[in-house]
Amino acid sequence: MAGSRKGHEPPAAPRPSIRAAPIGLGPPILRLTTSDRERLASIATLMRVSQGTLLCRRGDEARSIYTVVSGTLASYRERPDGGRRVMGFLFAEDIFGLSHRGVYVNSIKTITPSAVFKFPLETLSALLTRDAGLQFRFLCKATHVLRETQRQSIMVTRRDPVERMAMFLSLLEDAQGEKRTVHDPIELPMTRQDIADYVNLPAGSITPALASLEQRGLIKQHTGGGVTITDRRRFESLVGG
Repeated sequence: MAGSRKGHEPPAAPRPSIRAAPIGLGPPILRLTTSDRERLASIATLMRVSQGTLLCRRGDEARSIYTVVSGTLASYRERPDGGRRVMGFLFAEDIFGLSHRGVYVNSIKTITPSAVFKFPLETLSALLTRDAGLQFRFLCKATHVLRETQRQSIMVTRRDPVERMAMFLSLLEDAQGEKRTVHDPIELPMTRQDIADYVNLPAGSITPALASLEQRGLIKQHTGGGVTITDRRRFESLVGG
């Protein structure tokens, strides 16, 4: 009977989590401790939101910070011509809602149905001020985001659209977490226009660039939209070159 009851226990409630490359020496990935997650959960609100939900608008007063539980989101800025510049894509254990002088620096919209934790900014700031360890882990995450921004800046300097797409896939693979193996497909839940707005290319060049990588034997595209890297050595050579 005890085994039967255990089989029907409800799943554990999600807790806030972030992952980041640490500053200096240490494990390859730094995560929050169980105690960190419990303290953050005590001040957070879990939100389940549909595709296309605008969670932050650039220029609005920043009152909250968020962490992603599941789903895919886009961080972007509107262009004067009405287009968008996608600054990055967000996945589980990412953080968003950072501000400058009290206002959000980017708009955030969900690409897929998502779950996020929302933290009141003042309450979170007070908690971080009291806990140096937690503050350090958030600093590592902010530094991690900065490194990803630098990688994007390098990517958009590549003249060859095929090289840009290879670097984009490499960024996406890293962003989707270290739990996936090298043989698991890289998920592409965003549209071709979303990708184009991120890599700064015309939307019509995304599909040919992916096709070229496949023709070279570097990747395989799947019907569901995912991509598998089939020649790791040559792929990484292209990305690093």
